[in-house]
Amino acid sequence: MFSQEPTKLETKEKEYPYDALLVLGAVMEWDKFRNIWDFPPIIERYTGKLVMGKVRAFAASLLSESAPVVLVTGGSDVHPETGKRVSRSIELTKLMTGVYQIPKDKVVPMGTAEASHTLGNAENLIQYIEGHPETLKQKRIAILSPRFQVERAKMMFETNPYFQEHGIVVEWLIAEDEIEKRFPEMKEYFDWIYSTPEAEVNRQMERKGIEDLKGGGYKPVS
Repeated sequence: MFSQEPTKLETKEKEYPYDALLVLGAVMEWDKFRNIWDFPPIIERYTGKLVMGKVRAFAASLLSESAPVVLVTGGSDVHPETGKRVSRSIELTKLMTGVYQIPKDKVVPMGTAEASHTLGNAENLIQYIEGHPETLKQKRIAILSPRFQVERAKMMFETNPYFQEHGIVVEWLIAEDEIEKRFPEMKEYFDWIYSTPEAEVNRQMERKGIEDLKGGGYKPVS
């Protein structure tokens, strides 16, 4: 009556729209009162001010079922008390697997101190693909970015010939948009963030970065 043979449903491998979800890392700051690294939307000491770290982590949790693996990039920040460099990708991974409960075995921190900007993120992704060729089953990768960063980030990835040469389709997902789809009430919060003076500082920096990229004089900010 009860067959020992596994059913088709049991043996069928889960299908995902993407082979991997790449989360672009964010600058973080040390919270001395809670004794943890924090990822607030705005960091005053950072040149670009607007960073949206926690927003990326939350959006990644909403999208975690869209790919079998979640890759987290990022460089490093210096601990203000110890002077040691701490990986942003590892700390962001802790936030994603802890607070936002993405399974630990699904999230791979892949950022290094040497890859502290978006140009390095593209190279990190390529290195991961080269080291894990079995990842690419559909040759579709989603990249999660906050709204303010997407134009510059797309330029950096699209000018890298690797993805086109290997037939890899890259789709961009906007963190704020993905959150608003599920929680429309968040739109008011994001509208407020993007109306702040800090957001204007960020817009100016992004515009300059895009102009420098087009002119070949881009200098990444860590």
